[in-house]
Amino acid sequence: MSHKRRVVVTGMGVVSPFGEGVDTFWDGLLAAQSRIQPVERLSHGGYRSVLGAEVPPALAESLCKSEGDRATAFVMRAAEEALRMAGFGPRFASRDRVACVLGSLCAGIENLIDVATSYHRQEDWPADRATDVSLVNHQLLRLSEKYNLTGPTSMVSTACASTTDAIGYAADLIRQGECDIALAGGGDTLTELIHAGFNALFSITQNRPRPFDASRDGFAIGEGGGMLVLESLQSALARGARPLVELRGYGLSNTAYHLTATSDDGRGEALAISRALADAQLDAGLVDYINTHGTATRHNDQSEMQAITHAFGAHASRILANSIKPLIGHCMGAAGIMEAICTVLTLQKQIVTPTAFTQGNEEALGFDLVWGQPRPATLAHGISQSFGFGGACSCVVMSRWDASQQAASAGGH
Repeated sequence: MSHKRRVVVTGMGVVSPFGEGVDTFWDGLLAAQSRIQPVERLSHGGYRSVLGAEVPPALAESLCKSEGDRATAFVMRAAEEALRMAGFGPRFASRDRVACVLGSLCAGIENLIDVATSYHRQEDWPADRATDVSLVNHQLLRLSEKYNLTGPTSMVSTACASTTDAIGYAADLIRQGECDIALAGGGDTLTELIHAGFNALFSITQNRPRPFDASRDGFAIGEGGGMLVLESLQSALARGARPLVELRGYGLSNTAYHLTATSDDGRGEALAISRALADAQLDAGLVDYINTHGTATRHNDQSEMQAITHAFGAHASRILANSIKPLIGHCMGAAGIMEAICTVLTLQKQIVTPTAFTQGNEEALGFDLVWGQPRPATLAHGISQSFGFGGACSCVVMSRWDASQQAASAGGH
């Protein structure tokens, strides 16, 4: 990643199992209000667990009226909020200088299954749903159409690291001068097919997700969509926008270990963290906070604990960390953007939200896991990290932004 141009976040938006909007999202995290509960439509499948975290049904139904696809509906509403927060209108003046990079694991899959089912039943099906809405990149098409974007666009699908990679790739485009502004995020839905797969792998909890707890037994799938507006610092200052945080670095790696299993030593995961810190030109000892992948599966948490120890060494014990998956579920490809938004808010609010249901009894834990109650703290630099199937590891580094930086940067500009 070139360091010729600094990248800042100027807007964000989210639709989550808590409901619509960044404020609702933060309030839910702060109160540790879990939205994981039995999902009625999964109860007929004979699964060992039917727990999941859905976007409130009334909200999802309302959003889907104009889109037809749940993931696209979530992303479109999140983008509206993010652009409004950033101070942009419905059209960009220089549309060819605006990029859009989205990530998803299973967007469009419910429509695709419906198409296949209708085909085998020899039923008629609208052609546009078969060739358009069912595609994983439908949300990218809709965003580009709505906001008349002709800059670089791309769809990323690196399993549960998808939207973290989308953020990093979008930042790369700005740093390299390919664009001045980028929409980065994506959405995913709680689909029965994906639930069935993880259920077969014994990854779905039958009780409560307990990340980094000695009694952990798995996660529950969630859904939603989120969006960040990334912008070159020069662009933000020129139009008088106040950055929320600075996006300092991005790193990715692959464990090259197994299709579905995490590594047995955490070194592949640690490489993504170390590369992100190197890209940010930030010493590991300066990191204050990590939003972990924190799935609450026995092996994934173990690999992540090892990775943090490898990457931070003796500094790890002072780093505050949490996982938000016990509250909103594992949102698959959208997990990274949800957790990145949490990281932005954590640096802004200077408080770490608690890891629900965890009792802090994991002896191998090498960092300071926040559980029980929110923890106020002085936080300058944070990390959001994602580790997905196929060995995909991704990490972004953010730094707090304050008024003194605004004045100094404006003076330099």
